[in-house]
Amino acid sequence: MEIRESEKRRARNLIWNAAGEYGYEPDFKAYDAAGQADLYWNSIIGAARKAYGADTLEALFKAIHGSARESLFEQLLWIGLENAVYQREASGRPALPALRRAYAQQVLANNRGAATQLDMLEDAHFRRALGLADDLAPWDRKLLDQLEFPPEWDGAVLTEHALALLHDWFGFLPGKEQPAKKPRRRFLLFGRRGDLAALPAVRSFGRGFGEHLSQGGGENAQPAQRRLTDKNAAQTEEALRKYITACFGASLYTAEETAQRERELCADSHKGCHLYYASASTEFDPRLRGYTAAQRRAALKQMDANRAAYAADSLRHRNSIVRLTARIRNAMMAYLQPTMVRTSYGTLDGGRVWRGVYLDDDKVFTHIQQSDPGQLCVDILLDASTSQLRRQEIVAAQGYMIAESLNRCGIPVRVSSYCSLSGYTILTRYRDYNEVDKNDNIFNYFTTGCNRDGLAIRAVCREMEDAPCEHRMLILLSDAKPNDVIQMEQSGRYVDYAGDNSVQNTAAEVRALTRQDISVICVFTGEDDDIPAAHTIYGRDFARIRSLDQFADTVGTLIQNQIRSL
Repeated sequence: MEIRESEKRRARNLIWNAAGEYGYEPDFKAYDAAGQADLYWNSIIGAARKAYGADTLEALFKAIHGSARESLFEQLLWIGLENAVYQREASGRPALPALRRAYAQQVLANNRGAATQLDMLEDAHFRRALGLADDLAPWDRKLLDQLEFPPEWDGAVLTEHALALLHDWFGFLPGKEQPAKKPRRRFLLFGRRGDLAALPAVRSFGRGFGEHLSQGGGENAQPAQRRLTDKNAAQTEEALRKYITACFGASLYTAEETAQRERELCADSHKGCHLYYASASTEFDPRLRGYTAAQRRAALKQMDANRAAYAADSLRHRNSIVRLTARIRNAMMAYLQPTMVRTSYGTLDGGRVWRGVYLDDDKVFTHIQQSDPGQLCVDILLDASTSQLRRQEIVAAQGYMIAESLNRCGIPVRVSSYCSLSGYTILTRYRDYNEVDKNDNIFNYFTTGCNRDGLAIRAVCREMEDAPCEHRMLILLSDAKPNDVIQMEQSGRYVDYAGDNSVQNTAAEVRALTRQDISVICVFTGEDDDIPAAHTIYGRDFARIRSLDQFADTVGTLIQNQIRSL
């Protein structure tokens, strides 16, 4: 199987993203049956390096290196590693459960029957991943139970258990070409017996192929280059920017302007990150090929799905807009009341005439000064990470309805979304304050990647400095589950941007906005388990929309409360 260089680069980037470590050449990359980089397995490979460290993985696979059954053993070990790594990483990586389900469904859909016992074990493992009962014989079930390593083991315990399993079930001894005793079960091997040099670098793995760094075997094998050269790293960075431009649209700012923003914003907890401000293009470049073309087509397809879903329930959506508009107008009437001021013109105030005669005060008239709703500007920010994958049509519709309601009240509104890819936080702008006829662009929303909420909020705050209004408000549509592959610096050490670390960072960025007199509210789009995180980040200024019928009243109340405090 010949793997294209573009797919090798993509596999490398997927592994880097999951590992949170960049610039090294992975020992192992995974591809599907068509030779394309496997999204799920490469994510697991990178996450395994992050969870157990390079030394543990290298020692584990070095132990089976040179065995006549190396191909079999490595696939068994990866089943065990996948089970442990998934359970360790799933809570902090919102996209991982969906990726695992998709891969498991693919495995079962392409069931190869009892071609090998390895196939049978893999099928049973991913049946369990889907919550289905396995169909193994008791002996094989016992093997799979031992093979599915638990997440609480550290690298040393996992290695010890894995090698003991291979010894107990297959008579394997590290450094021995032939097993010490006959294995208990007969497996159909992918590799051939004999010298390891016959084992190809690209060989069967799972339902596809695995590419190995070293093709040689034995103690005299020459190690491959462990690090990428600066030139290759630069090419990778350039390729990533081209990919972002192709998928999200041209940059709103010049390279110099973007670099200036990065210097201002990508500091402290966000050091090492990058920013990209996209123009929300709906064009498809016919020159795109491979993965980039497929991702762009998927995004355009989602844009059509957003519009279709809105149109399918257009009556209820329009009713929600009418009701939300009324709630906002009522708040403006109640809390932005006209004020009476003393002036040198207007209606004469008889009780103050004496001031004009004796004090030479010409302000003996009264004038009603109407409050100007244009003093308030609103930014709407949509979470466009993969964790919103199943809610794309809903989030797009909610963003549209809020923007349309604010429009009808004469309040300037700007709408953007955010996600992060390979260290880049991407802010996609759908409409600006003065673009009152471009709300339809909000349906160009689609999800991908992770979400570094703290940096996205910080970047939007920087954009709001140019707002043409005295009062500013930020409305986020978010699941309150910030997660990114780039770690953050905390108390002199680097920690994962996930869980409590990322929640506290996002909460700090929200408090920084409020100190600048920017009101912040959240329309919560997450699950019950994430409500405590939403409380931590937004305090009382968030609400969950459980049905479209509640949308206008719930969002209206949030906005009313903020207008009252202006």
